[in-house]
Amino acid sequence: MKYLMTTVSLVALGTLLIVPVQGRDPADGEAVKLAQKLTNEGAATFNTANAKAMAAYYTEDAKVFLQIRDKAGIAVKEYDGRKEIEQLYADFFQDLGTIQSKNTVEYAKLLTSDVLVIAGTFEPNQHAAPPLNVPFYQVRLKHGDRWLINSVRIFVVAEKEEESARRT
Repeated sequence: MKYLMTTVSLVALGTLLIVPVQGRDPADGEAVKLAQKLTNEGAATFNTANAKAMAAYYTEDAKVFLQIRDKAGIAVKEYDGRKEIEQLYADFFQDLGTIQSKNTVEYAKLLTSDVLVIAGTFEPNQHAAPPLNVPFYQVRLKHGDRWLINSVRIFVVAEKEEESARRT
């Protein structure tokens, strides 16, 4: 009887531990399609180098967190609100030349009917040799018929040259 109770207890405990793992929702097919559509539109607009048009994809109170590796480690620069975000794009587009960018959606999920999260990578200019591959995480909110970016975290943190050289 004691053996049976121990076995039942272990099975019950195992079920409790397994259910949350199995209960995780994989990327939602509908959300992935929507995310691909939105990020493709964003890349097409990015290619025009129009800072005002890019800023229009953001909510008024949006935040951009740009994480960049510098000599001291990884620094985070925050841009707060559509006006600062527009200036970020204007500075980036200055003297840039022809752009051909690309987004790749790796994960997307509708948290609610009006909140979409997207994770992926962005290549700001595929003409560069080698092209820069920048991971990003976005939170978009539905405003009417538009999905605006409320926050985005962008990682420009390529491996340190010495670490990369050691691996090759």
